[in-house]
Amino acid sequence: MARRKPFFVIIAALVLVVLLVVIVISRGRNGATPKPVDTVLTADPVSATESAEAPDASTEPVSPSEQTESATAESGRQDGERFEDTIILEGMEETVHYEHIRNDALGFEIDYDYENFLRHSEPDREIFVSCWDDPEKPENYLEVRYSPVDAETAAAAIGETLLNDYEISRDDSFPLERAGSFILILAEEVKGGGFMPDQLQSVYIIPASDGCRVATAHCVAVESEGFLRRFRYMMNTFSAITCCESISLPGTWQTASIGYSDDGTMQPDYYVRFTDSNILYGHLTDGQFVLDHSDKIVSTEETAAGGFKVQAEASNGVHYTFQTSESNDNVLEYFETWREEEYPEMYRGGASLSKIN
Repeated sequence: MARRKPFFVIIAALVLVVLLVVIVISRGRNGATPKPVDTVLTADPVSATESAEAPDASTEPVSPSEQTESATAESGRQDGERFEDTIILEGMEETVHYEHIRNDALGFEIDYDYENFLRHSEPDREIFVSCWDDPEKPENYLEVRYSPVDAETAAAAIGETLLNDYEISRDDSFPLERAGSFILILAEEVKGGGFMPDQLQSVYIIPASDGCRVATAHCVAVESEGFLRRFRYMMNTFSAITCCESISLPGTWQTASIGYSDDGTMQPDYYVRFTDSNILYGHLTDGQFVLDHSDKIVSTEETAAGGFKVQAEASNGVHYTFQTSESNDNVLEYFETWREEEYPEMYRGGASLSKIN
């Protein structure tokens, strides 16, 4: 008769088998190392769920070799279109609700975070103000303006003004996702150095065929990290488009008469832009068009010679006409009347306009 194996031997064998199974399973789970997520800002906020944390305003989000060929293309979204996206802030995912806007008068498109920022539209600028700020005295906001001068000229003027209060740095080494190459001026240190100012500025200068666009991010230093990252996500959706504020009279014009600006430099009395309903009179401040006043357009028509005639009414009730010169399509002659028979005696050469771009 066969002898039975002692009970404790059977138990030991079973325990050994269980241990071997656990070891095999554990090795199978730990054998492959998970691939880390690259920290890259995506070209389009729609695909931002594939990205990790956005960089600081002074760091490089995307190397030039990673820029897509369509970086300067328009987004294809409709004005007012809303959508959700995911961004990374402080290492955590956050669902953001964006609205796409297209501003033909200033010549740009952008997706802005409408739950955290309020949009304020003015004839010469768009402002996106933090929902937690006083809209009359904002501290954290993104301001976008049109400039009729080239990006380098605008950058020089802006930098000169900032140097009055800040130590500044410039970075041209990386592109924005959609707009492509641009100039970034950072004002993050008080003039003379040593400490951070209360208010920081990051100035994005985007070249365009008709000048450039200037987007300035303002934020309080103690709240800068979160706001600068949100502004960076928004700016990566920015693209410059051709201004079409007036189908008949696009571009920027200047008066023949010259005056002096506050800093003593000579400028035309006014730089002028036309919309379909108003004539905008302004000045260049740091290379950017800043509105002084506007007059209402009463009528616009094409002349027999192929030029244009615009009749407007000033706020003081004066009626006047701009009409394309018969000898130069880039000159608008000014007549302080609507009556064509009065043109010879009501011509004002100093108020006539010449086109600059």
